[in-house]
This record gives sequence, C-alpha cells and structure tokens, in this order.
Amino acid sequence: MKKLKSVIRAQQFDETTIKEVFAIADTMRAGHFDSEALRGKIMVALFYEPSTRTRLSFETAMLRLGGRVIGTENAREFSSAAKGEKLEDTIKVISGYGPDVIVLRYHEEGGAERAQHSSPVPIINAGDGTGQHPTQALLDLFTIRQEFGRIDNLDIALVGDLSNGRTVRSLCYFLAKHYPNNRVHLVSPEQTKMRDDVKAYLDKYDVRYSEANELDSVLPVADVIYQTRVQKERFKDNPTLYQDVVRASEKLIITPSALKQMKQQAIIMHPLPRVKEIDHAVDDDPRAAYFRQAQNGLYVRMALLKMVINGYQNGSTTARLVTTKTKTARASGHRIAAVENVH
Repeated sequence: MKKLKSVIRAQQFDETTIKEVFAIADTMRAGHFDSEALRGKIMVALFYEPSTRTRLSFETAMLRLGGRVIGTENAREFSSAAKGEKLEDTIKVISGYGPDVIVLRYHEEGGAERAQHSSPVPIINAGDGTGQHPTQALLDLFTIRQEFGRIDNLDIALVGDLSNGRTVRSLCYFLAKHYPNNRVHLVSPEQTKMRDDVKAYLDKYDVRYSEANELDSVLPVADVIYQTRVQKERFKDNPTLYQDVVRASEKLIITPSALKQMKQQAIIMHPLPRVKEIDHAVDDDPRAAYFRQAQNGLYVRMALLKMVINGYQNGSTTARLVTTKTKTARASGHRIAAVENVH
C-alpha cells in the first residue's frame, strides 16, 4: 500500500500517480466510496488567506469520507500568527496534536514547503501566495478530461493575471511534464505576463506556446479558455499598477459577443472567484464549465485525502473501473465522451 506523503507542488507527481488520482476521483464522482473510510481521522484546515471553494471542498471531502475537521479560516488574524508566531512553530504545535493531515493555505510563496520541513504530518498545499496550487491544477486537468475525454492535442488558452496566478502556474507544470502534446496560449496584459520560470519549464518539455495581450486571435482556435481574475491582493504595495492592469484587462473580458467567436465544442474554465472577467450573461451557455469545474474539486480532493491518509495500490482502482461516460450538454446537442483509459 502506497501513500502520498504530502502534496506540495505540481512537479512532484508522476504519470502513474495522476492516473490513480483520476481513477479514484471517478469512483467518488460515481458515488462508489466508503463513507466511513476516514472514520476517526482528523484534518486540520489552516488557512492564512480567504477561501471558499478550496476550504469548503476539502472540508466536505473529509466529512463525506467519515473524517473530522478542525481549523481556522483566517489564521493570519485568528491564530497566534497575529501575535507574531512563525509558520514553522505553528505547524510543529499542530502536528503535536496528532492530526492525520494539514491542509494549508499560506500568503507567501514557499509556505507549503516550509511547513513540510517542520511537520511529521502530511501537508497538502491549498495555495501558497503566488507560488502554486497543485490540487486546483489536478481538478482542472480532471475537468478537461471529463469534458473532452482526453488531455491531448488541445489548444489551451490561459488568460488574465498570469504572473500572480498560482493556478495557471501549477497547470503549466502539469501540462509540460505530462501532456506536452497540447498548444498553450498565454494571454495577459503586458504587466502580468507569465513568469520566466514557467516558460523555461514549457521549453524544457518542448511545449508549443505563444503569448498575446488580446483575446481575438485566440478565441477561434482555443478548445479551453482558462480565465483568471486580476488579483487585487497581490498589488497592495502598488495600487497604481493594479489600476493599470485592471484597465488593460478590460479587453480580455469574456462576453456574449466573445462566445460568437469561439468553437461550439470549446469550454470556458475559471478557478473562481470571478470579478468581472466573465460576463454573468455567459453562465447559461453550455460551454461555461466553471461551475462543473468547481464541483469536480470535491471528487479530486476526496481522492487526495484518501491517498494521503489511507493510501492506495497502484492500478488497483483503475482495474476495477468500468468505462465512464460523461454526458455534457452542448449548444449543438449532447456530447458523450468516453473516458476509459485516457487518464
């Protein structure tokens, strides 16, 4: 029986482990899981930044599997961090209480790795500043797989604040290492272009990518449009730059008129929350996949908690799976995508 020791960064995953995450998530999505699997286990939710979807989906995942949850949703204000306690000391103290896993969101890049070095308890990175958000990227990949039946030979446009967006950074790491046969389009204002470290990683795996600062050239070719918001909290020290980026981002808003330029079988994704980068009038279009995407977060995080706390056997879950068919309503009708053997 293998266990995921911690979930810190996208690069730690190999292909076999990703397949197992998706296979277990498939069983969770189908309702085939033991609701007492994590009975007697405790998850600590330690969040130094605001969160709705990540925190509540992790907590729901733990409860659905029979476990218990303790924690705080604003550790910067309502924990000893407000008194000046360092992250490492907080983690050491919490680990001493004997939880089975700590789900950590931290406001500085590298926080999850620091916590891992200070904890005998597994750490799951729920987002660390502008660094990474590996569980979000896994659910993003799971969503693409559910929608298309594959993660291969697709045009994937990442749009918005790419410099500060931890979700798109983690997604690029996964795409480069495991799904290089896709074309990546990086669309952002000039001030928030994707950082060089991620582009170097894309180059390392020979991923074809392009950069642009407007949507019109990308909309007709993209299969996946992954929109993100301008992250106001990352511009606290430079409000003028924030206003400049907001103005530059206005031409990246997805509106009903933008839908007319998109493929009928394309999808729009967003890690949420959104501000105004996707018009609410877009929500009723079947290509709007962001709420389906958010729901998939529950199943992927159920899978991860099981793999971290109880462990898993390579291939055992996949072998038990029958062909899963995802029926997704489309403007042109119903697309049925078989997802067997396309992990």
